[in-house]
Amino acid sequence: MPFEPGKTVRFPKSTCAACPLRARCTTSSHGRSVTIHPDEALLAELRERQHTPDGRAELRERVAVEHALAHVGHWQGRRARYLGTRKNLFDLRRVAVVHNLHIIARQAVTDSYQLAA
Repeated sequence: MPFEPGKTVRFPKSTCAACPLRARCTTSSHGRSVTIHPDEALLAELRERQHTPDGRAELRERVAVEHALAHVGHWQGRRARYLGTRKNLFDLRRVAVVHNLHIIARQAVTDSYQLAA
């Protein structure tokens, strides 16, 4: 079926009834509709770029950042603890400092510095 990005493509029920892959596609008796994202071409290009060596390197960097953000989100919680932006920003920064201290505590002690006991 022809389609335009950002529009919905509708497959009539007669087309779906004759399709051998219908059981894997839809259970609707009225046919199927598929919405194409307006930026589908860009998203496809980005998916291809992820499979290149440079794309894999960028993903490895992103994983580390997302892992750290997940830790902060786990410690802080899903909801704001206080009323007001200022107090919640302070709370976020407090949790970020605690996270950074955990990171520092896990690092091996070298000759150039030692952790305070």
